Amino acid sequence: MAKVGSLSPQERKSADHTVNQIVSVSSSSDRGWDSLWAWNPATSFFLFCLAHMAIWTLLPALMYHNPPKDTLEGITWGNMWLLGYDKHPFLAPWLSAWVSDLFGVVGWPIYLLDQLSVGLCFWAVWRVARSILEPRQALIAVAMLEGIHYYHFSSIPFNPNVAMLPTWALTCLTFYRALLDQSLRGWLLVGLCAGIAAMAKYEAAILFLVLFGLTVSTEEGRRSFRTPAFYLGILLAVAVVSPHFYWLAQHGFTPFHYALGNMELEQGGHSPTGKHSGYTPLLFLLDQARTLLPMFLLYLPFFKWKNRGWTIAGFDRHFLQWLAFGPLTATLLIAVFSGANLISRWAFPFFSFAGVALVAYFRPEITTLRLKIFFAVILSLTLSIGGGMYWMIFVRPHYTGVAPYSITYPSPEMAERITREWRERYGRPLKYVAGDRWVISGICAFSPDKPIPYFNWKPRENPWLEESALRREGAVMVHEIPPGNPPQPVYADMRHRFPDLVETTLIFPHHTQAKVPPVQLWVAFVPPQDVIRQPEIQPPP
Repeated sequence: MAKVGSLSPQERKSADHTVNQIVSVSSSSDRGWDSLWAWNPATSFFLFCLAHMAIWTLLPALMYHNPPKDTLEGITWGNMWLLGYDKHPFLAPWLSAWVSDLFGVVGWPIYLLDQLSVGLCFWAVWRVARSILEPRQALIAVAMLEGIHYYHFSSIPFNPNVAMLPTWALTCLTFYRALLDQSLRGWLLVGLCAGIAAMAKYEAAILFLVLFGLTVSTEEGRRSFRTPAFYLGILLAVAVVSPHFYWLAQHGFTPFHYALGNMELEQGGHSPTGKHSGYTPLLFLLDQARTLLPMFLLYLPFFKWKNRGWTIAGFDRHFLQWLAFGPLTATLLIAVFSGANLISRWAFPFFSFAGVALVAYFRPEITTLRLKIFFAVILSLTLSIGGGMYWMIFVRPHYTGVAPYSITYPSPEMAERITREWRERYGRPLKYVAGDRWVISGICAFSPDKPIPYFNWKPRENPWLEESALRREGAVMVHEIPPGNPPQPVYADMRHRFPDLVETTLIFPHHTQAKVPPVQLWVAFVPPQDVIRQPEIQPPP
């Protein structure tokens, strides 16, 4: 039997048609549940995706009072509709703001957007897997991604990492097809997807490096250099990213300084999450191995050591090897030679084709019983994770007295109170909010006035803002008061820079029945310059 990887596109279509006929004949003898899962992989795939998206949309929608910090930061960015921000390109912020505006709610629409992103990633992987594997093998290859936390609970905060999942996978899918048919339409789709992927996160450069390596190392790839359509695709990708790169040039390439600081490569740079948040390449590799372990465990019902060895050949084998192993390998090599620290979440989009590679190398022993066990284990894993989330949010705080992450943080109440007090004082919408990044992200995201943030009072982190405009229009300054001694240097510095501050302290309880300390905020109003200050009336002697 000819290897799938050695077939031409026309032969592939004929082979697929033959397989579908065999599947159709075979399925006629089955009934009910067995027929659905064992002999109709396409239907099973879409049911799997719908179930995944429904579960992981509903869980945070029902359990989270406050969206994750990254999500609120993205909405705050997106509300300004700029071509770039201080950390990342614009795709994730724009989508965050758009979906929240569309439904008029900050919450469940974002969680739905999360899972639509994951579902689109699954679909792109499914289309590639269907081209090089048998239908049931392709179904297993995609479903195994449920064993990687990047595709379920870690995808709840919609951020550039989650936005990379579908854009990365779609770029791979269109690139695979373009290399095989070398059509103008195919290369234009690659250029479009690649440009959008770059606007999700600069980390897409790792993918482009891998795709270039695949191109120069295969005959199908080298043929592209002789095709004008290939260069037109590159031009389209450049056109998609050019507005953002114009913004970067106008703002001193601010996000690149953030990235270099994360990797501790910039002079004086540091990771914003802590000095030791970065991993050395070896620790990064070990962390990713731990991340992949549940996926390997999911595959145990089908695993047979004697079945090892690639079941695909030719271009398909090269493509899968480059896409499954290339991103992680390239990242590790760059870190080794540059001395950069790595952060675990940077591997977010690396493993979308890991399941396809595992199935292609260890041919699965597929039976109806094993399929039932496989999906039962996936369901059990999902229920366990959901139960763990419930325990962390609703039970654990009763024992620890510590609020769970930002899930119960009172951002909606803070935004409502501060916006209302500003309007009562000055009779106009709130235009600027300054202070701690994570606190004001929640206020800006929930406030109906959609104020512009001034993160951490640092001009470099806010290239969209001139402090003179903030002084002219007025603002609210916010800083969380930590337990114990308040950060007096922060207050003293603000009083020096803005001598007209009107200060107060506000207290907000966490949204939980557990006895946890409330959130205390130092809030200071910077009056607009055109507000007429009435002279104080002295009491009679």
